[in-house]
Amino acid sequence: MRPRLGQGRALCMVLAWLASGCEPKKQEPPAPEPEAVVCVPARSNERLPVRLAATRETSQETFDNLLVRVEAQCGSCHQAPAATGGFQYTSSHAGLKEVGARMAWQASQGAMPPLASAEQLKQAVALGRALSSWIEQGTPEGGFTVTEDPSLGETTEVTPAVAEAMTDLGNCIPSEKGLGSDPDKDAYFASLTELPRYLSETDTDIMTLDAEKLARHGTFAFAPTYQLFSDHAKKLRLVHVPAGQAIEYDRASGRFVIPPNTRFYKTFFKAVKDAQGNVGYRRIETRLIVTRARWQDAVFGTYIWNEAGTVAELHDLRYRDGARFSDRVLVYRTDEATGATRNYAIPGRHRCIDCHTGSEGQNFVLGFTPLQVNRRARGEGGLDANVDILEDELSQVDRLIRYGVLKGIGSSAELPRLETSAGERKPRNKEELELQAYMVGNCAQCHNPKGFAVVSNPAISSLDFSAGGILFQFDTRLKESNGLKYYVNTQVSDFELDLKSRSPASTLYQRVAQDTTAEYIHMPANVPGTDCRLTLLVARWIGSLDWPADGSTPEQKEAARRERIRKAEAVVGATCQNPPDVRWISEDFTDKVPYEPRNTAWKTNIGSGPFEYLTRYPITSQHAELAHQRFPTNFWRPKPGCSFEPRSRPATVERWMVDDLGDPIQPWGELYESTPGATVFQGICSNCHGRAGDGQSGAAKTLVALNGARVANLVSGLFGRSSTGEGHYKMFEPELGEHGAARYLAWMASGGTPVKFSEAFMQAWVKYGEVDIDFSSEPKDWERWGANMLGAARGACDLIRVGKFGTGSAEPNGGNILAIGGTTMWTRICTLDNPLTDAIREGTDTAATAEWLQRAQFNAGVMAYFYLRDELSQGRIYPLRSECDRR
Repeated sequence: MRPRLGQGRALCMVLAWLASGCEPKKQEPPAPEPEAVVCVPARSNERLPVRLAATRETSQETFDNLLVRVEAQCGSCHQAPAATGGFQYTSSHAGLKEVGARMAWQASQGAMPPLASAEQLKQAVALGRALSSWIEQGTPEGGFTVTEDPSLGETTEVTPAVAEAMTDLGNCIPSEKGLGSDPDKDAYFASLTELPRYLSETDTDIMTLDAEKLARHGTFAFAPTYQLFSDHAKKLRLVHVPAGQAIEYDRASGRFVIPPNTRFYKTFFKAVKDAQGNVGYRRIETRLIVTRARWQDAVFGTYIWNEAGTVAELHDLRYRDGARFSDRVLVYRTDEATGATRNYAIPGRHRCIDCHTGSEGQNFVLGFTPLQVNRRARGEGGLDANVDILEDELSQVDRLIRYGVLKGIGSSAELPRLETSAGERKPRNKEELELQAYMVGNCAQCHNPKGFAVVSNPAISSLDFSAGGILFQFDTRLKESNGLKYYVNTQVSDFELDLKSRSPASTLYQRVAQDTTAEYIHMPANVPGTDCRLTLLVARWIGSLDWPADGSTPEQKEAARRERIRKAEAVVGATCQNPPDVRWISEDFTDKVPYEPRNTAWKTNIGSGPFEYLTRYPITSQHAELAHQRFPTNFWRPKPGCSFEPRSRPATVERWMVDDLGDPIQPWGELYESTPGATVFQGICSNCHGRAGDGQSGAAKTLVALNGARVANLVSGLFGRSSTGEGHYKMFEPELGEHGAARYLAWMASGGTPVKFSEAFMQAWVKYGEVDIDFSSEPKDWERWGANMLGAARGACDLIRVGKFGTGSAEPNGGNILAIGGTTMWTRICTLDNPLTDAIREGTDTAATAEWLQRAQFNAGVMAYFYLRDELSQGRIYPLRSECDRR
């Protein structure tokens, strides 16, 4: 019989083997199956069942109706012939086609209309989506479909079991058995300079939210002890450390050392009630940070989820200059039965940088610090005594050690605790500890020596709200840098009435309890929504402190303290309500590309009318030399980490340098020098334009919130460079001659800007702080000098004129007695090509005095110009005397 085909082939193979004379090859045993990850349900108090059922909303629209909507929302300001802000459109198909994309962009940012209410914001976002849909579908003249979710990425769904079991620690807690890594993705992330378009392209199985699957690839959930408030959003945080590495605890510094290319994910969820009244949590955005060796090189962005929760696409709405990613506003349904909606604000890139540059470990990561990962039991470490903390929350550190995420510690017992973070300084009471706990998660990232608030305004360097900072045993004698108000005032006669006041006596309370005013920006900054819990914590803390009128016995003091706390709770409960919707003020401090001067009327204004002097005064080499000349103005403020080289006695010794015996007040090596350019810019201009000249400052944020005004980014705008490499400042020279940009700058800072600065704003934000400049804070003086930026320089020169600079004089009013060392430098600024005669000193020649002050003001503006052109635009920020570590 013939063998079957299979048998014949087998026989041939045997004969061939025998002919070859080879030994039979041993068969390798099959590879063992990977050990299964054991994942038990998460025991966490923070439950967030994920919303699964959702449909993509669409609606029908016509071009004619779209045009009516545009006219209703934009026409009064921008429909021809109106051209507010230099923007205009014509009410036609061709006109809308030309500018529709720009309108949609502005509406999606929440930038138009300016200072929109929450309802106007919703209407603007809806119009932006309609315009975008119209453009995406070819700008039809008839009907078109408005879609809410244009994303076309690969879809991934979360399973019902994962969704129902979700908590802030994931749906389940993986054991340490069967864990894996993801070296291919580690290599992928190490090569990235920007994030991929879809979240699904990042870490393996990240879209599933399944803790078991994620653990197989080395991605794990964690939750901080002290969380950031974000309009009551719930969050799921994940960390992935590259294979073979770990986050190491440095005992010497008490900080974590995070390896480069570690990934931190944070997904935001918002509660949505379905048609049956069940609450589920919709994924809105996922933020991703990829760490680098230098925190400045961190790669970060946010992914926006579609309505169904199946696609998350990188947010790529651009700033005015084309940089990614800007502020954005979404609108989501909160109740599917009623159709109720709510605004959701996504902070832009610059806000992320503002907050994350102050990270404790200088690694751009917030929320993953030794203090934060060390979860505490209910009521401990300043936590709310009414919120329970369950087993898997408390065991977080030990679990991360077993996973290999953390090393360098044996258990959570070795990590720091908030109540002992300030060493010998202990919290006065539980109210102080609770407020510090809140500040760790919400304030400390900006209010610390390296945080945005302090770096942009060193005058508030004392307000270090990080753990171990200033709050424990807070000094109630501490005043604002302008000396006008106490941060905490414990001497008001009626505490309850003061809390209800439009201008409470305690600055810290006013900042958290009220919306932004000319004097104060609402805190915390960059955060959507209002957190009444913070208002309550601050009010309770102020009430808990010792007050002078508390009585003499311990019993009387305790009774008074409890009564104030009761009043604080009553007032905040009655006056602070979480708003029904979010009002969000968009920020974009960038300039158009190619660059255009902010005020296009400069050609006709500079050199004419009240600004005729701007072309009359020459700018010579003496101005440039003086701008960069170093003058001793004070002594460095020594601090740990600073050392000073010995220095001989200077050739010229001024009286402020020595004591009554003629000995230096500090060693000569600690003599601080500044330049006129740096001093004028940092004492005046930087208050709005920021220390780096990028338009990033508290004052800039305040102006946007008050009147929509945009503070210029001087470094990338006026002093940036075109695509050909030529400086933008050169564009003024054909009209105004060499250094024409200095005249433009002086014009804008002397009234050329259309923005109106109130006296209250000027007094609050134009501060000398750490800079050796003196001017008045009196309203009558600002009225005389002019409410503009260079009015401060005019005020300084007015004090030079009468010999009162740095003396704390009453007439003219000077407040900075510590600025006496800057007298020589300011005399040179004010008198350059501008002789100071006896008649001008005495003010007997009114016209000559006014002319002298005008030219002195101009000189100061020119000093700032040379500093911006030659130093700041090159990335060199002149150190203040409190920054000896940066010299």
